[in-house]
Amino acid sequence: MAERLILALMAIWVARVTGDCSKPPHLENGSPTKKFTPETLFGVGTKVTYKCDLGYIFKKGLLKDSRSVTCNEDSTWTPLQAICEPRNCGNPGKILNGYYKVPYATFGSIVTFYCDTGYQMVGRSFRMCKADGWDGQVPTCEAITCGDLLPIMNGTTPSPRYGDHWEYGMIATYSCSNGNSLIGAEKLICTETGEWDNDPPTCKVVECQRPELPAYGKIEEGFGPTYKYRETISYICNEGFEMVGKSVIECKENNMFVPAPPTCKPVECHRPEMPANGRIEAGFGPRYGYQETISYVCNEGFEIVGKSVIECKEGNMFIPGPPTCKPRNCDNPGEILNGYYEAPNTTFETKATFYCNTGYRMVGSNYRLCKANGWDGQVPTCKVVECHLPELPANGRIESRFRSTYKYQENISYICDEGFEMVGKSVIECKENNTFIPAPPTCRKKKKPLIRKIEEIKQEPPPTNDDGDGLGTTGIVISCIIGICVGIGGAAGLSFYNKKRQRNICKKVHINPQPNENQSEVNLNEYHDHPV
Repeated sequence: MAERLILALMAIWVARVTGDCSKPPHLENGSPTKKFTPETLFGVGTKVTYKCDLGYIFKKGLLKDSRSVTCNEDSTWTPLQAICEPRNCGNPGKILNGYYKVPYATFGSIVTFYCDTGYQMVGRSFRMCKADGWDGQVPTCEAITCGDLLPIMNGTTPSPRYGDHWEYGMIATYSCSNGNSLIGAEKLICTETGEWDNDPPTCKVVECQRPELPAYGKIEEGFGPTYKYRETISYICNEGFEMVGKSVIECKENNMFVPAPPTCKPVECHRPEMPANGRIEAGFGPRYGYQETISYVCNEGFEIVGKSVIECKEGNMFIPGPPTCKPRNCDNPGEILNGYYEAPNTTFETKATFYCNTGYRMVGSNYRLCKANGWDGQVPTCKVVECHLPELPANGRIESRFRSTYKYQENISYICDEGFEMVGKSVIECKENNTFIPAPPTCRKKKKPLIRKIEEIKQEPPPTNDDGDGLGTTGIVISCIIGICVGIGGAAGLSFYNKKRQRNICKKVHINPQPNENQSEVNLNEYHDHPV
């Protein structure tokens, strides 16, 4: 193996040196017309011609020169332009009274032939695309034929209308003679399998006698005294009776009617199930004869859906079916002005609850109940909330909005007379419960402070930072009550002094900072000038 590799490398080296070419290019689905070994060298100018493999042909439109390559001086081959493509066998052939199916018509493909309905194939059902075209022959489709019909007694055996054979789809029609009835199939059809679809009929005399009438019944159709083969009689039962058996009977080849005539028995209905929330008012029997009835009523609070009276009819059934009972619907419980209502539904025993809008109060019951005869009671009304004027507080009066009644959210403003002070809120408002909130205020007399005089002390007040107003004590607050000026401060009450102010004299007096139990609290935040 190593020796062969060395020889190949040497051959390539020699080729490179001398200008020879090595192995020619590969052609897919084709090959050179001559076989070469891998070690073969080709001199400059050597021409190699190609051929296509079996089942393949050169693509049309290519020049003959494209089927070969030539060794160049640079040890390369000219480009290979040849292309081998599968051979196309074309049309596989027409088949009369048939058709074929083929996915492709190229080398290796198979075409399958089929015959139309009523024809059978003669020959092989397929052909294959070979290197030299389609193999075999196109099959043929011949018409399917049925065998000859055997003759029948007392009747006529049909013959083919065209030709000597019965072909697929042909119909053979039989007939009987001399008053005989045809028993069996009158017409036979040649099928696609080459067989007749029925056996040949027979011809014989058939005569059926009319059976006795069923009790409580009568003949509706077919009144002859005797009947031929396949003639029929149709029966009905009298009113109030139902039929047991078939209403139509037929004369058969054994001179008998099949099936036997029916019978008629009285109609009888069984009591249906009781409707929910309902009961029977009349007609309580467990069984009911023809045209007997049941009358239903619904329980209180329920109304009937359907007919209240049902009747026993043919077929042992009540017509119409029993009714049902559904809860009574009271519909709208009524509209309420300036309010609304809530109800889960409006059926029997349901409550509708009424509400008034804010600022309105309800007059009447706040609900209605759906009863058997409709909503009970009346729709309440919503009246606007009104508050009556409260009693005037003593020593006080209304400042605004004075009237006898007030509507929701209207208010009253109060003031007290001079010399009186207010206890409570000065403004009250009319609320939902027809009451003013808060309660009206009261007016009480303003309290006077108790003051106590201190002996005059002829002593100059201690030095102070006098600011020119004649008050020499720091932090003094002066209040004049009934012509007496009161000074309170750090050194208040230690001396008297006089001061002229608009021709009024105020005395500086001492106020006990700790009043006893008989004294009232003194207002230290006011200052008044009163004439002495």
